[in-house]
Amino acid sequence: MTGRAAPRRPGVISLAMIVTSIGASIAIAVAMDVVLLRYMTAARPDIYVSIALFNTTCVLQSAVGGIIEWRRPCHLIGRLLMLSGPLYGLVAAGWLTAAPLEPVVDPQVYQVVSWAGALLSYPAVALIGGWVPLLFPTGALPGPRWRAPVALLIVLSGIGLAAWAVRPGPLAPGEDFFSPIVFDAWPPFLQPFVDAIPLEMVALFALAAASLITRYRRGDRIVRLQVRWLASAVTVCAAGFALTAAELTLRSKAGVPVSMWTTLVAYAGILAMPIAIGIAVTRYRLYEIDRLISRTIGWAIVTGVIVAVFAGMVLGLQAIFSRFIQGQTLAVAVSTLVAFALFQPIRGRVQTIVDRRFDRARYDGDRTAAAFGERLRDRVDLAGLEADIAGVVDTALRPTRVGVWIRGPGRGETA
Repeated sequence: MTGRAAPRRPGVISLAMIVTSIGASIAIAVAMDVVLLRYMTAARPDIYVSIALFNTTCVLQSAVGGIIEWRRPCHLIGRLLMLSGPLYGLVAAGWLTAAPLEPVVDPQVYQVVSWAGALLSYPAVALIGGWVPLLFPTGALPGPRWRAPVALLIVLSGIGLAAWAVRPGPLAPGEDFFSPIVFDAWPPFLQPFVDAIPLEMVALFALAAASLITRYRRGDRIVRLQVRWLASAVTVCAAGFALTAAELTLRSKAGVPVSMWTTLVAYAGILAMPIAIGIAVTRYRLYEIDRLISRTIGWAIVTGVIVAVFAGMVLGLQAIFSRFIQGQTLAVAVSTLVAFALFQPIRGRVQTIVDRRFDRARYDGDRTAAAFGERLRDRVDLAGLEADIAGVVDTALRPTRVGVWIRGPGRGETA
């Protein structure tokens, strides 16, 4: 008989890393807020929303990484998240504070800050968008064959970033900031390494996607649920930025800024990624992903149907009532009542259809429990009840063995 190994306790190094990461993220967020509130002259509501989301994201990444490190010390995913929190905060602070700081700080300080922000942007994106999915959920590569392309990417990216950091001239075309540590004897043969940085990012993302697909195909039920958590967050993030790009394209022609709601949707996926990673790695409420997906799809469909019904009825009733009275208010009131009356039937029907496809285990379990409850009302013989309970448990859970224990009559009781 073998006993279960005791869980590892976080050591002094783990505690120091957790405190340092969370403290650095909070310090960067507070410093960015102070600079923006002090020097930003004109701000729209969506700017404040972006600031709040950036602050929450960098602190959340550090906090989730700290939780993983606390529960599973030395897990590489947790340590990458603890690194990505402050790094993401530095890049976000550079983006948001560049314009307010330029007229109030020394030009050399502004050059250094702009150079550091541009240089760190690639590692920050690569860390959370490439390296974490590549090593997810175990903290190791899928197999030995992955070591060669990953090592090649690390070497090429390191050479390209180092060469870019000391290259003479502007860091990017059209920019007016330069490297503070320029090498005058910079060899021209390093230029292809600099030009290849975006291609290396694409290759890293492709490797990360291939890694997740490989793990999903080869993994057991636990690994597949972990991958589905991350894939769901990535899908939300991609959908949000797709909506933002579409709205930006449409509104740019009219000169109208992107709405605050689109900004919220775009960054919801970024906020969801560390949460999904933390749930997947720690396996806390891991099995809720099917229910979460089904509820999200169900509510999205119901919302779309109700909005379409409401808008169609408003336009139709306005056209009808406008011949007799000023019917805008009446059309809105009638459409609201109809949409309210249709909400519950539509929600129940749509959710049943979605559960049947995306939450099959819970759907079958609910059906089995409901059918058992109906039979239980008419069951009177003990032997038949025992067989029925065993059959329901076997259908719902598929255990290796099923047994039903019935307590005998106690002292002073009759059978």
